[in-house]
Amino acid sequence: MSKKILILEDDSIQNTRIKLTINNSFPELSIYSAYSYFEAVSLFNQQGTFAFFILDIDLGDNPEMKDGLDFARYIRSMPEYEFTPMIFISSVSNRLEEALQTTHCYEFIKKPYNDEAVINAVNKMLMMPEPTPAILDIKGVNDSRLRIVIKEIIYIESIGHDLIIHTGDNDYLSKSEALKKVLSMLPSNFIQCHRSYIVNTHKSLQFNATDNSICINGVATRIPIGRKYREIFKS
Repeated sequence: MSKKILILEDDSIQNTRIKLTINNSFPELSIYSAYSYFEAVSLFNQQGTFAFFILDIDLGDNPEMKDGLDFARYIRSMPEYEFTPMIFISSVSNRLEEALQTTHCYEFIKKPYNDEAVINAVNKMLMMPEPTPAILDIKGVNDSRLRIVIKEIIYIESIGHDLIIHTGDNDYLSKSEALKKVLSMLPSNFIQCHRSYIVNTHKSLQFNATDNSICINGVATRIPIGRKYREIFKS
């Protein structure tokens, strides 16, 4: 399977130039392009695992809009992306220090740049070892243990004294763990929405206000939202 990369650059000419440069030199890579913070977040949540990111720090002239550093912080909020390589692009060199301090920037390209600078930076990213995905390690059935990649978890369901962890490929049964304890072991994008359910908010969710339930893309089950959790979930 080819590695996926995501380019966030609001200038359409520069975005296309970077994409063509990488595609010509590294045809094995699958390249996704975004022109705004929110488009990047949408692509990130829909397309699965990315090998590295190329991010323009400054997106537009509106200081109230979210920029490339905001997107980098969003990525870094997930344990499995704590050390995923990032290349920053900017014409403002004083923001490099901020990028280094807050998001573990791996490479910086200063505008104006040439194609060789992009190719060299991508080569460096491809030579880096792939980070180990974050794992949920809990008791399974009897004396077994479950080791589940956290980013693959869609939702967790409590039925009686059993927990069922639902992923895109499998369902895992635990007879020894409490829902509250498992929630404490997960990153902040996992939210309890009912006394019997935890959902991964980085998956594609839709809130149904008519019956206070959640629809998850690709999942037949409607997940209820308990009364005490509605305001927390909405916020």
